Amino acid sequence: MMPFAMRALDRDWGGAAPLLPQTPPPHSMAVHARTAASSADCDWGGAASLLPQTPPPHSMAVGASILATLRVTRLGSLTRARAHRAPSLAGRVHSVFERAINVLWPDGRLLTLQGRGLLVAPFAMELSRFPERGTVAPGMSLSGAAFDWTAAECIDLHMPPGPLDFPLDALREAARATSPSIAPGARALELALASRDGGAVVAAARALIGLGEGLTPAGDDCLVGALAVLHRLAPEWLANDPQITEELAAAARTRTTDISRDFLLEALAGRFAESVLVVVTAESALSVRRAAERLARVGATSGADTLAGIGLACRALKRGSGA
Repeated sequence: MMPFAMRALDRDWGGAAPLLPQTPPPHSMAVHARTAASSADCDWGGAASLLPQTPPPHSMAVGASILATLRVTRLGSLTRARAHRAPSLAGRVHSVFERAINVLWPDGRLLTLQGRGLLVAPFAMELSRFPERGTVAPGMSLSGAAFDWTAAECIDLHMPPGPLDFPLDALREAARATSPSIAPGARALELALASRDGGAVVAAARALIGLGEGLTPAGDDCLVGALAVLHRLAPEWLANDPQITEELAAAARTRTTDISRDFLLEALAGRFAESVLVVVTAESALSVRRAAERLARVGATSGADTLAGIGLACRALKRGSGA
């Protein structure tokens, strides 16, 4: 999604955080088995090891002493609305990493707490001071009262409709090759988008969901990138065929991991991480190259696969329009 890697142990996870994996979809069971078996020495492409089932005995007491420090400085407008809808209910910390914390909120969706920087997910919140290592643990409860929202800046993370203001060649210069595991599927999606055939798009996109290594599969990252371009260049096409969104949302809920599920559901609704927004809305060749280079460096493959999705959708929609 995306998305969207961060550091677990000594790996650079790029700021985002994973959730517990769901049961792997049937077509990727072997891939997930391989990645789970080698989590200590492999690149998860944006995910991490399983969440411990029992929090450390001291975690609740330690957590209570740090709640007042969770001062939110920036977050998406919808994320703030979600948090305010459950001010007295508690979310549960699912996973803790060096630069991000995942919280499963009472609405059943993810909130990601991060330090300073571009919001790494459409459901992320930037904190003025990220909790010190060891002060937050899996299983800890966090309620809306744990956060200070008074000075928080709300960011609109919806993709604004409009044209591309940069040449595609500039984007291509920063993009790397699509992950080999999803190359055929990515090509099928590009052809389907060029045809504007809703059924073909759904089939190609469903084949990508959950496809690839890691707990944020490369196919999901690619699809998030493509959806960003669709919401930019052809939002009316998606709006006029709601079955596309409905079928892909259903697939996202059952065919991939929790973290990718949330990135895909947000993308289908037109909301994206800031690192994706700045690429698609760039206003010059120079700005898109810089934004694309930053995105390509996220994780080992997550940013590059998202960028590949952006590129294929740009090409497809340009070809389909006859431009």
